[in-house]
Amino acid sequence: MNSNWFRESFILLKSLLIIFAFLAAGELIVYLIAIPIPGNILGMFLIFFALKLNLISLKDVKPASDQLMKYLVLFFIPYGVGLMSYFGFIKDYWFAISIAVILSTLLTLYVTGAVLQKMEK
Repeated sequence: MNSNWFRESFILLKSLLIIFAFLAAGELIVYLIAIPIPGNILGMFLIFFALKLNLISLKDVKPASDQLMKYLVLFFIPYGVGLMSYFGFIKDYWFAISIAVILSTLLTLYVTGAVLQKMEK
């Protein structure tokens, strides 16, 4: 086997372990404190702040994040299947759901634009 292959595999494994360590930390914090935030979201915030504070470098997590981004579409399949299990509910309330989605999207665009304009000044 090529020693370069082993080196690249080790780097990928190390970056995956770092990402999963932050995921586990988020889940553990949610479990211990019982806050109403999903553990994976908290883990994402933790890794974001660790990157911003230079506790870890981007090159440490980039190999795994690049590989995960290639297969990002696969992560949405369970949500699509779950959505189909609520087909009757969606059929009954499609209009209200559509209005909520449209209004929340417009509100998000407006707030994002306003924040961006404030930050540019």
